[in-house]
Amino acid sequence: MADPKKDLARQTTRLDGYVYRRPLKPMELIPAIGAGIVTGIAAFYVAKLFLERTPLLPEEQRIGKHHASGRATG
Repeated sequence: MADPKKDLARQTTRLDGYVYRRPLKPMELIPAIGAGIVTGIAAFYVAKLFLERTPLLPEEQRIGKHHASGRATG
C-alpha cells in the first residue's frame, strides 16, 4: 500500500504555491448542496412572480405596445 505521507508531499509539490486541499467527505458537502438548492428555489420563485404579476394596463390599452416600456411597436 502507498505511503500517505509520500502522496501528500507529491500533491503539494505538484501544485506550485498552492495549499494542500483534502478531499471533502459527503457530510461536509451538505451545506453547499443545501445552499445551491435554496438559491435555485429562490430564483424559481422570483421568476414565477415576474411571470404571474398583474399587468399595469388593462388588455385594451396594451394592444400594439411593447410590454416593458409602453412604446408603440409599429
